[in-house]
Amino acid sequence: MSVTYLPLEAWNKHWILDGSRVRCRLCGSAQGLTDAGAFSHALGCKARSVKAQYPSQELASILHQKIQSGLF
Repeated sequence: MSVTYLPLEAWNKHWILDGSRVRCRLCGSAQGLTDAGAFSHALGCKARSVKAQYPSQELASILHQKIQSGLF
């Protein structure tokens, strides 16, 4: 039986892993996983916000927490 890891599930609602890139689920814009800069959404994307988004860093943090908790 698999257990859902809520932070990873929440991340996955907004982003898609596409090989070595991460994509916005709404606009399809992509960024390399190793790109440390803020994500650039397409103009008019509803996921754009005043707050900068760093999906690669967020994913790394989630995976680190999961490993530290013994869930991975």
